[in-house]
Amino acid sequence: MHDSHIHLTMEPPYSNLDELITRFKDMGGKYILSQSTDLVDYKENINIRKKYSDTVQLALGLHPTVFQEITVDRGDIKNIFEKSKKYISEFENIFRKNRKDIKAIGETGLDYYHFNLDNTIGEDIKEQLKQVQRLSFEKHLELAREFCLPLSIHARDVIDGTECVEDILNIIVKSGKGCIKGSFHSYTGNLESLKYILDLGFYIGFNAIITYKSGENVRDILRNVPVERILLETDGPFLPPQSIRKDKSIKEKYAQPSSVKEILEVMAKIKDIDINKLEDITDSNYTTLFGV
Repeated sequence: MHDSHIHLTMEPPYSNLDELITRFKDMGGKYILSQSTDLVDYKENINIRKKYSDTVQLALGLHPTVFQEITVDRGDIKNIFEKSKKYISEFENIFRKNRKDIKAIGETGLDYYHFNLDNTIGEDIKEQLKQVQRLSFEKHLELAREFCLPLSIHARDVIDGTECVEDILNIIVKSGKGCIKGSFHSYTGNLESLKYILDLGFYIGFNAIITYKSGENVRDILRNVPVERILLETDGPFLPPQSIRKDKSIKEKYAQPSSVKEILEVMAKIKDIDINKLEDITDSNYTTLFGV
């Protein structure tokens, strides 16, 4: 088994790494790809990769929502471009200095969902945030091309929206120059866009949403993705499996690497395939994409 998308530097996983990684390995887990999101957590991620080098790989990137966090959320709406461009430049310097520790680029992408939750943000500010997210994503693609690394892509739109995924696909086609590979993590978009994603050669990461009663749309996506393009992920500590959500005896409800076991079990039923065969195929998908 593998977990292709998790945030090991976040709490509560970070304080329990020895226990969580041992549990994952004891149940047959092989690979964990820990995702960075900003200019703070990369140091901890590098240390984790070195300590658990037999299991953990590192993805380094900037989450698209970070630009709202460092500007608008701090009351600075006048310097969105200036601060964001500086942040992207600092990221590139950090990336190049730590290239030898990096297996993938992520978490990166676009997110048009979060700033639309805040009615106090004007349309002009939203457009600026979209533009800096696109600049950041283009820089990640540039690095992916230069170093031949796969991407872990975040694509979250407003409910029933398509602009975010369409922008991502357009940027990949324009800037990727036909040689970009990677995974769309936790994809929840429509089936039409899914077809384009698969046609471009990307994989799709599935997490515990497929175990939720409300996750029928993602289960439908799973039915439409060939097993040769499926990856397991938890997005921990977010999205704990349904068994954890409904267990009243568990006080801290969060996803951890071993949560992929329940995801795999549900996935095997949906795809109507032997669980051991599915595990072998998805693990092979992981090693093919991330070069382990």
